[in-house]
Amino acid sequence: MSLTASEQERYRISDVHEYGLDTEHFYIYVQGVADNPTEDFVEPGVEYRMANRLIKNLDILQGLNEDRPIVISMKTCGGDWVEGMAMYDAILAVPNRVTIINYSHARSMSSIILQAANKRILMPRSYFMIHEGTDGFEGTAKSFRSYAEFGKIAMEQMLDIYVDCLYRSGGAMRKGRWSRKRTRQWLIDQMNLKEEVYFTAGEAVKLGFADEIFEGWGTVADYTEAQRARK
Repeated sequence: MSLTASEQERYRISDVHEYGLDTEHFYIYVQGVADNPTEDFVEPGVEYRMANRLIKNLDILQGLNEDRPIVISMKTCGGDWVEGMAMYDAILAVPNRVTIINYSHARSMSSIILQAANKRILMPRSYFMIHEGTDGFEGTAKSFRSYAEFGKIAMEQMLDIYVDCLYRSGGAMRKGRWSRKRTRQWLIDQMNLKEEVYFTAGEAVKLGFADEIFEGWGTVADYTEAQRARK
């Protein structure tokens, strides 16, 4: 028995709200949802459920059509490093070109996830923030030292991603002929000085942390040659 048009639309809307997936328009919604929205007003941020859902949704859309662009609508405060890197890798792994439209803030882990996209769009009044992140650990002295060493590796990976994105975007540092080493040290110095380093959407685009500020839906899946080559 076939579904009516209104029934199909109802199921589509249900999938968007329940699973964050719109298979008709190739949209994925990445948003943190509190465990108990009626009582808890704190967004959990990037965690295993968000990562699992994104991986599944990317696999579904890739299976439907690996040539069609995917648009990810992202609104999250950041969060867990390991789960965020799973999301970053999953976006890079799909053959589809991917646009991320970021709402509110691309900060901490979500500022890194953003860099996996072919096209990175910030909403006009959103902001961008980088920092070293915060760690919490409970265990033996030996395991604590081991975890601290891993933290250094994660820091290097984060810096590699930021430097790569600033260079591939042809932003202010690339135009100013800064070396990768100088750019890397500038990032370190800024985080050491300010702890949390904030940029407006316009500043983030100028530097190369994002490609453009949102101006309309008609061109979100249009890519320059440089953006096409990011994967």
